Amino acid sequence: MISALLFGIVFMCQSNMGANIDSNKNQAVFLTNGQVYFGKLHTLNGGYMKLTDIYYLQTTAKDTSSSDLQAASGQSSTDVQLIKLGDEIHGPDDEMIISKDQVLFFENLKKDSKVSSSITKYQNQKK
Repeated sequence: MISALLFGIVFMCQSNMGANIDSNKNQAVFLTNGQVYFGKLHTLNGGYMKLTDIYYLQTTAKDTSSSDLQAASGQSSTDVQLIKLGDEIHGPDDEMIISKDQVLFFENLKKDSKVSSSITKYQNQKK
């Protein structure tokens, strides 16, 4: 009986997850494997969600050889870029089906956030 109650609570939480998606905004989707993707999140069915117009962050180390002061302080410097999904070697479509079990949480992004602004800028360049 207790296991049925726990199953019901988990099922209700997963089924209500989609009710908090603001379709007028982009979402940040945090997965259990540590990956974070940005795009338009939709509830597909009881067990899956669909993410479209997908972006992710890629970090690269900056060349700090000219900065002895920074090297001496032990700080490293990195560039962070927002990358559009689709140009990878395996050529994925701009759609991802994600098991709800793999989603830790998602956030609706403000329209003026740096990520949302970068997405809008990218989309405007493609027109």
